[in-house]
Amino acid sequence: MKPSRFHLGAYLSVAPLVLLSLSFPCSSRAQIPAWTGIIDPTRAINWSNAGFSIPSYTVPCVTQPTLLTGSGNDAANTTAIQNALNSCDATHNVVNIPAGTYYVAGVTFGTKGFQVLRGSGANQTSLIFTAEAGCGGLSHGVCMIAPNWTYSGAGNVQPGGSNACTWSSGYAQGTAILTLTNCGSAPPLNQTMILDQANDTSDTSGVYICDGGSSNCTYEGAANANGRVISGHTYSETQTVLVTGVIALGGGSYTVTISPGVYSTNIRSSQTPGAWWPGFVQNDGVENMTLDGTPLTDDGGGILGFFSCYQCWATGVEFKDAWRQAVWIYQSKNIVVRSNYFYGAQSHASVSYNIEPDLSSDFLVENNIMQQTTTPINLNGSDSGAVVDYNFGVDQIYSDGTWSWPIFMGHGPASNFNLFEGNIVNGVQLDNASGPSDQTTNFRNLYPGKQAGTANLTVPIVYRALARNNNFVGNVLGTAGFHTTYQVYATSTTAFSGASNEFVSIYDLGGGGTGDVCSLNPGQSTLCDPLTYSTLMRWGNYDTVNAATQWNSTEASPISNTYINANFTSSYFSSLGHTLPSSLIYSSAPPWWPSGKAFPSIGPDVTTGNVGTCSGGTYAGWLATSSGQCTGGTLSAGWASHALSNPAMDCYLTTMAGPLNGSGPGLSFNAATCYGGATAPPPGKGPGAPTIISAVPITAS
Repeated sequence: MKPSRFHLGAYLSVAPLVLLSLSFPCSSRAQIPAWTGIIDPTRAINWSNAGFSIPSYTVPCVTQPTLLTGSGNDAANTTAIQNALNSCDATHNVVNIPAGTYYVAGVTFGTKGFQVLRGSGANQTSLIFTAEAGCGGLSHGVCMIAPNWTYSGAGNVQPGGSNACTWSSGYAQGTAILTLTNCGSAPPLNQTMILDQANDTSDTSGVYICDGGSSNCTYEGAANANGRVISGHTYSETQTVLVTGVIALGGGSYTVTISPGVYSTNIRSSQTPGAWWPGFVQNDGVENMTLDGTPLTDDGGGILGFFSCYQCWATGVEFKDAWRQAVWIYQSKNIVVRSNYFYGAQSHASVSYNIEPDLSSDFLVENNIMQQTTTPINLNGSDSGAVVDYNFGVDQIYSDGTWSWPIFMGHGPASNFNLFEGNIVNGVQLDNASGPSDQTTNFRNLYPGKQAGTANLTVPIVYRALARNNNFVGNVLGTAGFHTTYQVYATSTTAFSGASNEFVSIYDLGGGGTGDVCSLNPGQSTLCDPLTYSTLMRWGNYDTVNAATQWNSTEASPISNTYINANFTSSYFSSLGHTLPSSLIYSSAPPWWPSGKAFPSIGPDVTTGNVGTCSGGTYAGWLATSSGQCTGGTLSAGWASHALSNPAMDCYLTTMAGPLNGSGPGLSFNAATCYGGATAPPPGKGPGAPTIISAVPITAS
C-alpha cells in the first residue's frame, strides 16, 4: 500500500532507541538577533537555531561493502550497503563507498542513527538508483527514517492517541515551558515534538493561516494536506521542537520544556492547539558522492528522503535528475543541506523541485549550486524557522522554457518565520495555491527577476494575496533596462494597480492567486489583498528601476494588524542610520566562507561587487563575474557594484567552469575542490545554546 503524497504510511512500528550526547564546536551564530532595532520581534525570530554542527565521524562500521559494477548487480550492491549500515553502532559510524559507479535498488539507513554514508567525492563515487527504498510510503533512493515513525494522518496522533496531547497553555511567542493535557502517553524526552493549531476559517485581517476549507484562501481550491486533520479541520500551522524536559503532573498532564521557544504570534485556545510526536532518529548523513535518480520514474518520490530525522545532513553530494524532488524533508528538525550540486530534472513541470520540505523546522539549506532544475526550493507548507542562504541558481527551466522560475518561499499554508539570505537566484514567490504563508524575511539577496530569454514571471518578488507581514532588507533587485516599474499591487480586494506592468515590475504584491485577477474563482484565483502591500516591511533595498537604494521610512514602518505589532514608526526610521548587520544568522563570516573573500557579499553597503551581465556574445544577458566568461561579449557592470558572487557561484563559474546559461550536461563536482577540506567541505558551526525570544505585547487591530 502506498499512501498519498502527504499522508504517509499507515502503520507504526516501535523499536528501542539509544540516545547519545555529542559535543559540537562553538557557534559563530549571533545569539542576539541582528535585526533588533530594524524588525519588530513579532515579524522575525532568532535564526541561530537553524541547522547544527555536522559531526566528523571517522571510525568505520564493522562491515564495509564490496560493490560490483554493472546494472545487473543492483540487488547485490544494495544488500552489501545495507549490511554495512546494519553493522554500525554508537562508536562505529562510517560506511565508505569506494570510487566507482554502482547500481543500487534503494538504500534505507539503519534505525540506530549516528551513521554516515561517505564516498570519495561526487566526481569519483556514484550510486545510480534502479529502484527506491520504501521510506514510509513515499519512496526515495536513499531513505533516512525513524524506527518508530508515524505521520500526521495516523490514528495515534489524533486527540486521545498514544502520540498526542492537548496544548493547554504557554501560547505566547518565545514561551519555552508548555502545559500539555489529555496525553495518550508521556511526551518523549530528548526527542522531537510537533506543535500545531487549527487553521482559521475566516480572515483575521492579519496573520491568516487557512486552506481550501476556509473562505477566500486558495486559488487551487483544495484543502491542504499538510498537518493533522481533526474533526474536518486542517492543522497546518506547526513548529517542530525538541523536548528538553518533561514533568508529570498526573492525570495525563505534563509540564514540557521545549527548544527553541514558540515562534508563532497567533496561538490561541480558540484554535484548539495540540502537540504530537512523529518518531525520532538522529545524526544520519550522506557525503561526497553522486546520487543519480535518472532511472527512477516515480512522480511522487525522489532521491534522498529525511523522515522524522533530527540533525541529519547531506553535504558534498551531486543530486542528478530527480523526478519530483531531489531532497525531501518531512516531519524533521535541524536538517543541513550544504555544499551540494543539484543538476537537472526529469520533467521540468510545475511539480519538479530540488528541495521540498514539509512539516519541518529549523533546517538549513546553504551554499548549494542548482543548475538546469526547475524550482530550486519549494517550502510546501507547515515549515518554520528555516534558513535558506548563499545558494546559486542558473537556468531554472520550466516547461516551455519561457518562464523565469523562482524559489517558492511558501506554496502551502503556514511556512512562517523563514529567512532567505545571500542567495543569487531569479527571485522569490509566496503564493496561495494551497494557502498562504506569513512573517518571512529576505536579507541581502540578489534577485535579478529575469532569466535571459524568458518572458513570463519575470519579477524579482511575487507575493500573492494573503502573504502578509513580510520583510525585505538590504536586497539587490531587478534587471537594468528591463524592469521599468517599481511596484504593482492590490488597492482593494477587487482592484489591482498597474496590472499591465506586472512582468516588468520589481514588486508584484497582493494579486489574486494566478496573477492580477481579483475574482473569487476556485481553481484560478482568489480576491486580491491590499494587506500584502500595506503590511510589507522594506528597508535599504537597491532596485534597478530607481537605480538607488530605498531608505524609505514609510515603507519600513507598516502599522499593526491582528497578531502583529507596528514596525516602529516612520519618524523612527527617518532618524535611523543606514547601517545594516552583515548577516541575520552569522555574527561573522561562516566557517566555510573562503578566506580573503569579502563578507557580506550583497547589499547597499557592498561597493566592490563583481556580478554583472554579458553584453553581446553567446551569453548575452546572463550573469557573469568576468569578461572571459562572456564568450564573444564583454562584462557589463551591474547593480552599482552592490553584488559580489557568493562561494557557490564561484564554484560553478570558476572551479567547474560552468556555462553561464546553465546548458549542457552535468559538470564534474567535488566539494573539497571548491571549498577545501581533505574529504568533505567544512561542516560549519551549529547554533549555541538555544536563545529564548522574549515575549512582547502584541497589538491586535
